Amino acid sequence: MSYIVHSLGRNETLLYRAQYPAFYHVGGWGVLAVAVLGTALSVVGGYGWLGAVVLVAGLLCFVGILMPIWTTEIGVTTQRFIFKRGLLWRKSQELQLRAIEEVNLDQSLLGRLFDFGRLDIRGTGVDDISLPPLADPIGLRKALQDGIAAAAPSLASMAR
Repeated sequence: MSYIVHSLGRNETLLYRAQYPAFYHVGGWGVLAVAVLGTALSVVGGYGWLGAVVLVAGLLCFVGILMPIWTTEIGVTTQRFIFKRGLLWRKSQELQLRAIEEVNLDQSLLGRLFDFGRLDIRGTGVDDISLPPLADPIGLRKALQDGIAAAAPSLASMAR
């Protein structure tokens, strides 16, 4: 069970789950494919020890590239924004939607072409949250805005 789903409150639902861009996956699997090909060529050429080194290096690069994808969760619920990192050691940054002051998008030309970018979230009385490059950053920003708008009527009714 994911951290976000496990940490949901009684009346809280998940609105949006952010994803990493596809080029992270392609890069990781590409490095592994090149390492396997290099290992096969080394073994055929009679350099089995070099093939073992290339394979181990490729596996380490593969895990190094994909580990952040496997261990990071970013989501918007009806009440909070959640950014969790880590596997054995967990670090999470959570921000109540009502405490979000601004969401800034940083998207380059390549980001616009391939639909990825970074978001910086600023809240009242908390540190800024800078997110890694994510796929569909505008979708995440829209989910944050929708969540803030949905939380606003419940806050107004609590004030009465």
